[in-house]
Amino acid sequence: MIWSYRAVNNRVARRKWLALSFCLIGIGLIYTIFRILYSGKVFSSLAVFTIFALMVFLYTVITLGKVRYYFIEDNEIVYKPFKTKIEDVERYEVDRDNMIIRLKLKNPKIFAVKTLYFDKEEEFQDVLRFLRRMLG
Repeated sequence: MIWSYRAVNNRVARRKWLALSFCLIGIGLIYTIFRILYSGKVFSSLAVFTIFALMVFLYTVITLGKVRYYFIEDNEIVYKPFKTKIEDVERYEVDRDNMIIRLKLKNPKIFAVKTLYFDKEEEFQDVLRFLRRMLG
């Protein structure tokens, strides 16, 4: 079973990526202010911040528009490079309004799929039926 989503179409994923981008720009702004205060190089500091902000903006646009693929094979939920075995899933929480499924793992790992995002209602229902069948 394969499904895809774009972060721009899912409220939770979009909010996550925009928050990350604003945090990066905030860190860059704070660094620029300290650099101006301690070195006095206003023009070069503002030029570097402008280029940094442009790169973060472009990264955000690309990230929001990129199509991401999830698939289930051999009793594993895979989102490259992350994998979660179905046996490791203790339970799951369904958020129908935001079209996400949060997986609660028996042994949480850093590189595990913990949240499943969806664009389309039929893909959401298919994966939900699969999880109900496998986990009860």
